[in-house]
Parts: sequence; C-alpha cells; structure tokens
Amino acid sequence: MIAVVRYQLSGYLRSVRALHPVLALALLLAIMFSDPVGGTPAEVRQGTMNAIADLAVLVFPICAWAARGLLDTEPDVQRHVSAVTAGRRRALIAGLVSAYVFSVVLALIGPIYLLAEAAGSGLTPQVALSAALLPLSALAATALGALTSRAVIPSTGTSILVLLGGCGLNLIVGMTPLRLLAIPMIDWMRAAGHGPSGLTGAFPELAARTLVWTALALALYVRLRRTRP
Repeated sequence: MIAVVRYQLSGYLRSVRALHPVLALALLLAIMFSDPVGGTPAEVRQGTMNAIADLAVLVFPICAWAARGLLDTEPDVQRHVSAVTAGRRRALIAGLVSAYVFSVVLALIGPIYLLAEAAGSGLTPQVALSAALLPLSALAATALGALTSRAVIPSTGTSILVLLGGCGLNLIVGMTPLRLLAIPMIDWMRAAGHGPSGLTGAFPELAARTLVWTALALALYVRLRRTRP
C-alpha cells in the first residue's frame, strides 16, 4: 500500500499538474495575507480564527482540484495495470490516500503565516482548533475531487464543470434550510465569528457533519468505480 501511495505521489509531483493548485494556493495566500491582523491580543486571536476559517473554505476548491489532478495523472491503461498489479481495492484506496496527503499538505501550508503572526499574542487551544478545520476541508475536497476524476467522469470539460458546480452548490445550500445536506463550510465561518466559545461548542457537530458527508461521497465514488472499467 505504501509503495503504491509513494508511486502515485511521485508521479503527480513530477507532472505539471501539481503546479496548478500550488500556484493557485500561492495567489490565494498572497491576497489573504496582504493585510496583517492587528489590534489587541484578543483581537489578533479572533482575527486569526476568522482568517483560518475563511481559509478552510477558500482552499476547498483548490484541494479538490489537486485531488482530481492526482487521480487523473495515470493514463487509463496504466491505471488498469496498477489495479491488476496491486489489486483493485488496494489501488483505489492508495489513490484516495495519495490525493488526501497532497491536499492536506496544501491546506496546512496556509495557516503557518497566520499562526506565526499570532504567536506573539499567545496561541490558545481555540486558535489551534480552528486550524483543525483545514484537514476536514481537505478530506471533503478529496472526496469531491475523486467524484470528478476521469475514472468517474471521462470528459474533462464535464469534470471541471461538476467540480466547480459542486463547490458553488455546496456554498449555496449551506446558506439555506437544507444546510445539513452540505459540507458545513458556512457554519465553520459563523462558528469562528462567534468567538472561541462558539467554535469550541460547535466543532464536534461540524466535524461530524463533514465526516458523514465525506463518507457518503466516498461510498458513492467506490460504487461508481465498481461499475466503470
């Protein structure tokens, strides 16, 4: 399993595909961090929490794009060879693990500057808890990226439209009474905006909803892969 994961990650990192989400993330961080967080220590901590929650939402489509790109790196013939060599289930799991590893690294790069800037004001457990939204965002993004990969949607144009449409639809649904059906990204930002106690109290529910959505999306991905060559 580890060898297959390393193989897929190395193949992706050697391709031009890996540069696209990295450059998108660099542009996003440059825009977000152009105005440093200032004020009293309490205001700095609150501003850091808000910025990290926003980052967890904004990095979601980038991580989904990265996951899709990694899963699409192998040509179709090579993907079939890998499935025969390593086993269909092992190759499928290794692809998802590889996609998540790359996505979560991208997501966790973002708050480094924010946390370093806020360190002088004293980092609290609540600030660290806000950073835990990023691995959750990367996990859900990996599921969406997998659902839009070439093994599920052969057409590149359709795949991109579904990925972008899924990101946009999730935000729209998250602002309606049907928000329980969406990844709770809007609720991430709302909870962070209510202060340390707001995020602490809401985090277990938000994490559970994200994990349930991800589990359902991955189950659908596995089912679709079984019906595709």
